[in-house]
Amino acid sequence: MTPTLRRLVAWALGALACAALPGHALAAKNPLTTETEQAFWKGDFAALDKQNEFLKHGKHFAPDAGSELEYFRLGLGSVMRTKVDHSEPFLRELEALTLQWATEHPKSSLAHILHAEVLVQHAWSYRGGGYAKEVPPEAWADFHKYLQRAAEYLKAHADVALADSSAHALLLRIGTGLEWDNGTLMAIQQEGLKRNPDDVMLYFGMLTPLLPKWGGDPETLDRYIRQATKQTQADYGMGMYARLYATAADQDFGHKLFENSLVDWPTMKKGYEDMQARFPNSPGRRSHFAHMACLARDRPTLVALLAELGPKIDVSQWGPNPQRSLESCQRWAQESAGARKDDTKPEQKGRANPASL
Repeated sequence: MTPTLRRLVAWALGALACAALPGHALAAKNPLTTETEQAFWKGDFAALDKQNEFLKHGKHFAPDAGSELEYFRLGLGSVMRTKVDHSEPFLRELEALTLQWATEHPKSSLAHILHAEVLVQHAWSYRGGGYAKEVPPEAWADFHKYLQRAAEYLKAHADVALADSSAHALLLRIGTGLEWDNGTLMAIQQEGLKRNPDDVMLYFGMLTPLLPKWGGDPETLDRYIRQATKQTQADYGMGMYARLYATAADQDFGHKLFENSLVDWPTMKKGYEDMQARFPNSPGRRSHFAHMACLARDRPTLVALLAELGPKIDVSQWGPNPQRSLESCQRWAQESAGARKDDTKPEQKGRANPASL
């Protein structure tokens, strides 16, 4: 093991020790994500490269329709996002390690992508995840500097890196941070889909810059989601419509999805039903369906889904305050029988959203 890897592993052990303390429960991970993390920490680049070469072509979906390519990327990203006391030396060690891999394996798309990915992670360590107004000018300068370095690195190694759709997925993140125009971002996405038409995460990567909080608008967002749904209809039916609007709720609209966006609930509902027909083993997505039914004020569908899920409800799928959202929706569902008997008038539009009570 190289000195660089020894230092990285030492940081990882410290981070895991903190995570093991009471109150720091570790979430269950997909086995591929775990295997990828372990290979990264061991410095087993050959294993990582072999897995990437396998996944970057063809359909690789889990029974719940999750993308195995995304599970692989999550494993890589979790190493880069390891929480340590001093992130700067940790990220510099990662930069050195990935640059070494890229130098030793110049024909590996993954090696170059990993180095650019670390530069992007370094950028976000300055930006942070808070509101833009909370970021000092000096941090903005470093954020843009590292994103630009990542873009320039991928450009310099485009003949190898851009043969892999993962590079295009990364470029979408870089371009969103640097505020590239939507036409440029869309061209990047479509080029990535040419490399790998089954890299569904490219559809989600293009969604982000179209959200209102990134300067987008509901009309442009709706056009994009309908176009993406049409482009993926052979595999998902109307499923991509549901998945993209659900992601828009998670990332931006929250409980106001049906008030502040142009989402159409019957179409979204059909999307969930199409996904269920194609990928029936997905309690997580069914839980998200139930959450959306609550937000859409569709009590019959909510009641049916809660009954179907029973103890298999995935609480994590119920928004930013999931336990309380689930509880309020369950109470609303339990009132439905009485409401059908007592209410002879349709619900008023001004009534409070049950999930936001």
